[in-house]
Amino acid sequence: MRRGWAGPAGWLDRLFPRPVPGNRKRPEDFVYTTEEKPPLPVLLGMGLQHALLALIFALYAVIAAQGMGLDAGQTIGFVSATVLVMGCGTLLQSLPTRFSAGMLLVTIPGPSRLPIHIAVTLQFGLAATMGATIIAGLATVAMARLIPRLRPVFPPEVIGVVVLMLGITLVTGGVSRSVGLTGEGQAFSGPAALAAAATVACMVGIAVWGSPGWRRVAMLAGAVVGTLVAALTGSLPTGGLPEMPLLAVPVLGLQLPWPEFHPVAVLVILLSQFITIMDQFASTLSMDRLTDANWRRADMPMVGRAITGVGITQILFGCTGTLPGSSSSANIGLVHATGIAARRVGTVAGLALILAAFFPPVAGLLALTPAPVVGGILLYTAAYMITAGMDLIMSRMMNARRSFTVGLAVVLGTAVMLVPQLSQEAPEWSRVILASGLTVGAIAAVALNALFRIGIRQTHRQVLPPEREAQAAQEALEFSGKLWGVRQDTVLRAGYAVGEALEALREMGVGGPVTLTTSFDEFSLVSTLSYRGRALRLEPGAAPDMAAMLEAEEEDLDDAMRQLSALMIVRLADRVRASQRGETAELQLSISN
Repeated sequence: MRRGWAGPAGWLDRLFPRPVPGNRKRPEDFVYTTEEKPPLPVLLGMGLQHALLALIFALYAVIAAQGMGLDAGQTIGFVSATVLVMGCGTLLQSLPTRFSAGMLLVTIPGPSRLPIHIAVTLQFGLAATMGATIIAGLATVAMARLIPRLRPVFPPEVIGVVVLMLGITLVTGGVSRSVGLTGEGQAFSGPAALAAAATVACMVGIAVWGSPGWRRVAMLAGAVVGTLVAALTGSLPTGGLPEMPLLAVPVLGLQLPWPEFHPVAVLVILLSQFITIMDQFASTLSMDRLTDANWRRADMPMVGRAITGVGITQILFGCTGTLPGSSSSANIGLVHATGIAARRVGTVAGLALILAAFFPPVAGLLALTPAPVVGGILLYTAAYMITAGMDLIMSRMMNARRSFTVGLAVVLGTAVMLVPQLSQEAPEWSRVILASGLTVGAIAAVALNALFRIGIRQTHRQVLPPEREAQAAQEALEFSGKLWGVRQDTVLRAGYAVGEALEALREMGVGGPVTLTTSFDEFSLVSTLSYRGRALRLEPGAAPDMAAMLEAEEEDLDDAMRQLSALMIVRLADRVRASQRGETAELQLSISN
């Protein structure tokens, strides 16, 4: 029997492989990279900075608690439990295990889950939300190694539609809180609108004109300014916080029910889980690329481990009934600004968050945030998510299939928001789906994407005319890129690489026609040049000395030019392979998308 398959340990290694040390190089502008150990003062200082930055985003837990109708005491318990799970998730991701990334990835509650968490809880109860979140976490762990292969089902335009609809969904709650219309019989409030406007203005001003350091605390600055305006205008909450102890064990006071598993709630939460997964996917790749000067392609095993860690964290969110989330992009920005990416900083940040969860006054301070300030934060988040969704949608070359996928999904999603009678006339079991523009838009985008993929060829082959082969190759790549939705910069890189390869082949003496075959698997655009002749030598070595080239003999100059050409091909493509099959040779160029 082969080693690695014998016994439970062998199956564990197969399903959840151990992390393998890679050949990572610290970027020049970084002080400490992933595996390096900073001095203790730096370690503690940076860990506390990351923990404080994450606590700012615990405001989303306050918004969730208010949306679920929790009173002040329950809100404090809810926020404390959320901070506890944030700390556990951050601590887990900082450890180099088979179930985590081993990187500085700080967990925060996600605004993308906010409307869904509230809607499912109000419709089916907290027990159903807990059960659905636990199943979503288990599904994430089980599918962690397969999720990257699901990118054709969830391309950027589909995720973009979901993010766009998330932003639109947040508008109603943001506007109602911003103008004081938070309950029946309440009228427009000028002081509340002024406080909300001050919050938004401060956050937008910092985002547009502020330094990178200020941008990372834009939400905190906006909340402080908005609260000050609310205090000056008399729109602060009249009810104070209940009495609370200085120390308390989180979760114990929540009076959580046993999880229940409602099919519709599970379906809705599973759909939203893919947004969390893609968010984690992007965050992990960002950190991977940021901290490795030798980065050439995505470390998919590490991405799989990071997604496994998110799945485990989701289970903890489900068991505590709190608002789920994933890694914080703001904390990744802090890593970039400070040049300190040591995973041990994440360990300190996770422990600091866990410790903060045992101090109810920390959650109490967050719960004091006035409703207009919360409304302003929601409006700011909505604007950001709408533009982020549009950016995702337009990140690929658009065609008729992709345009109708996006357009029809947005139309259907907004229709149920603008015409609520559609959900009122539907069967009771489907009302939670049809009442949510986000859910309808997401399901429509996934279904339309699958429908419109029918009939798309997976490969494109063309014999290049010798008199205009470089131009024909570029046109073929642009046609394929538009058909498959490849990023424009990927198509441009492929065009440059293929053009350089064609020139190198002609310099080598290839006289017959060259066939270009292109394929795309959502990860890479692969261009294969087939021709009769010998395989191209790809041993570029170092770049040739230009001064020496000008003084070289003709034969030496030809060799130097071939060396330079091979160097350019290798630099332009992420992977290059030359092969020989009888009288036919192939040159395969792969560009990561």
